[in-house]
Amino acid sequence: MFTKRSDAYSLTPCWFTRVHEPDGRRERDDDGTLVCTCRYCRKRIRSREGKTWNLADGLDLDALAASCIASHFSVVDVEEGMVLARYQVPPGTDAGAIADMRAAIAEKHGFVPGGDLEIRFVRHEDVHQKRH
Repeated sequence: MFTKRSDAYSLTPCWFTRVHEPDGRRERDDDGTLVCTCRYCRKRIRSREGKTWNLADGLDLDALAASCIASHFSVVDVEEGMVLARYQVPPGTDAGAIADMRAAIAEKHGFVPGGDLEIRFVRHEDVHQKRH
């Protein structure tokens, strides 16, 4: 019945799961993101770390976070593509205090390695501070 219809389309796995998988050659964009084509839907996708891939023409949470004016932790639900919480790191905080803060955030949100949540640390480097 549908074999001869030209208007019948099948839905790709990424349409259901919202998980895109890279196919073919990966390239770096001007801002350092990896860019590729999804093996299922054949649309352009991008990734900052090579783990999570999103549509290249969609909202990029990582790019927004990178343009922030202060260092912070973001708790991200990767499957839903949502930032659940953001915790600002006071300027001048040392590595030990940052590790303690990360552990406290992980405990508060019930973080499980390999789960749907990611805790991302975005370090803001002050341009004026680098010059001096």
